[in-house]
Amino acid sequence: METIEASGIIGMIGLAALAANFFVGICIWGSTQYPLPYNLSFLQLHKLTGYSAAIAILLHIVLIPLDPKSGFTWTDLLLPAWTQHQPVANTFGSVAFYLLGIVVISSYFKEQMKLPVWRALHYLSYFAIVPMILHSVITDPKLEDRPIDWLDAEKLFVIFCCLAIVGLTGYRYWVVKKR
Repeated sequence: METIEASGIIGMIGLAALAANFFVGICIWGSTQYPLPYNLSFLQLHKLTGYSAAIAILLHIVLIPLDPKSGFTWTDLLLPAWTQHQPVANTFGSVAFYLLGIVVISSYFKEQMKLPVWRALHYLSYFAIVPMILHSVITDPKLEDRPIDWLDAEKLFVIFCCLAIVGLTGYRYWVVKKR
């Protein structure tokens, strides 16, 4: 397996973990009455899925320049607008990564922050959805600048995860608006 292929698979794992994280976040927000196995709380599960997603996304990014065929340098990871392959898709990915990075770092320091500030930073995850979805859908996983193959199993998985996240976000917005 090529490094770039492994990076794509790990990126999909990160996306699935993010979808699970959104679902658990909605459960925390809505109700925590339902028991979880092994004395696990919804908050612990939310942290587990969130940090799992963060680690997978970080691995997804770090593996790219390790593949000589990718044409990526370490600088390209920070400033992807000038990359050799798919600069628009990579810029969307970076914007999503930076926004999610703020969410993860602020969550780590939640106890030292005032709740309204932390909550505002945490809501950035909803804004990170748009560039994340765009990056996930328009990126060619082999970096060959091919057109989008809408029937590819990996792309369908990505679209399913993105639809789940958008659906959960819509559900949360709808319920908040009803209250």
